[in-house]
Amino acid sequence: MKLGLIITSVFVGSILVGCSDSVPMCSDTETTNLVSEIANDKLVETYGKEYASKIKLGIEAIRTTDTNEKTGANTCAADMSMSGGNGQTSFPITYTVEVTDNGDEFYVNVFGL
Repeated sequence: MKLGLIITSVFVGSILVGCSDSVPMCSDTETTNLVSEIANDKLVETYGKEYASKIKLGIEAIRTTDTNEKTGANTCAADMSMSGGNGQTSFPITYTVEVTDNGDEFYVNVFGL
């Protein structure tokens, strides 16, 4: 299986986690950990657990591209790097971070995996 195939797949991942009354920033550890977790879940789903365990994920060049003034939700862009398996690759992703209405939890949605 080629690591490059991951680039062409279209995937939206979402994970609900955390307890916070404010929206985490794009580069906050809790946000980037969730982005990596979503990417890893996609690897497991696509290639299996054994293959996914050989891949090292990284999130680089993190940028906040928009912040919704009304909700505080952040729209983010970054480069996802993957190494192991059959080589190394990097590709652009976007993700959003938003808090629930009651402020107790936040969601991360990832696009471009």
